[in-house]
Amino acid sequence: MAGKEDWAGALGAEWARKAEATDRLLRPFGGAAMEALGPVAGLRVLDLGCGGGETTLALAGAGAEATGVDVSPDLIALAERRRAEATGRAATARFLVADAAEAVFEEPMQALFSRFGAMFFPDPPAAYAHIRAQMAPGAPLAIACWRTPRENEWASLPLMAAKPHLPPAPPADRRAPGPFAWSEPEESFAPLLRGAGWRDVAWAPVDRTIRLGEGRGDDPVEAATAYAMEFGPLASRLRSEPEETARRVEAAVREAMAARLKDGAVEAQAAGWVVTAAA
Repeated sequence: MAGKEDWAGALGAEWARKAEATDRLLRPFGGAAMEALGPVAGLRVLDLGCGGGETTLALAGAGAEATGVDVSPDLIALAERRRAEATGRAATARFLVADAAEAVFEEPMQALFSRFGAMFFPDPPAAYAHIRAQMAPGAPLAIACWRTPRENEWASLPLMAAKPHLPPAPPADRRAPGPFAWSEPEESFAPLLRGAGWRDVAWAPVDRTIRLGEGRGDDPVEAATAYAMEFGPLASRLRSEPEETARRVEAAVREAMAARLKDGAVEAQAAGWVVTAAA
């Protein structure tokens, strides 16, 4: 599983190059989390794992003094470029290359937001206790995270297509840092947040039909196939496989994607949680 050094290095650089496609996938869930966070005008808001800065700029556009934090210099550089190109309230957004598990802010943050950036700390109890200490009393929290892989076809569909061509995977450690680490509420984020001092921890499901690879070329099947090969659990599996295996997998994934073509796009189901709490 990718760690802090990976995100601060090559993995973060790769995600920065492909941020537009990733933003399209995550946007509906980030929007649901922002709605759950409530009004942010005039508040100091911490955007945890802000990636390329889309959500930080959206929070600033809603009137917040938004601070986006990410360990990837490449993603923060992209966020700064986007801020420079934006207009209006984007001036109230700032970005930091930092680990939120260690960052200390001059003034307490008055809200915490994260769009799929909250599940990657190697020591989650220590990280969330520290982040909680950076919050003003009563500060709201809203975090979007994935439910289980089987509920997320964008992840499970490519893996199932590739399975006959890959060696058996070791049993997954559901508690290890990673995109699905918060998929089971009472086994993951609920006791974690409560133990770190957050109150009124709650969660609600969010389900969306997404269009894979949209905006990445004229051929939707090829675009969806490329996306699956480059992002998510399948991409992680393929990093250690030879090129010949990758070619066989790509052909199988392409066939699976073609079977999901509808109205000019490859459709798949995506399922997340929106987690809320208060400091």
